[in-house]
Amino acid sequence: MLTTEPPRDGNPLLELRLPNFILTPHVAWASRDAMQIMADHLIDNIEAFVRGTPQNRVV
Repeated sequence: MLTTEPPRDGNPLLELRLPNFILTPHVAWASRDAMQIMADHLIDNIEAFVRGTPQNRVV
């Protein structure tokens, strides 16, 4: 987690060289594709609730 954006020089996360690590801006989740996926999940959840088979319930 970055405590300051943009990260300052010397931040250890900037030095990581891992093949599965991607450091993204705080708003990286808000891409057009990500927003569409969230909207699709919302619609699926509402339709499932109306059918009487709610999903992704918190118990």
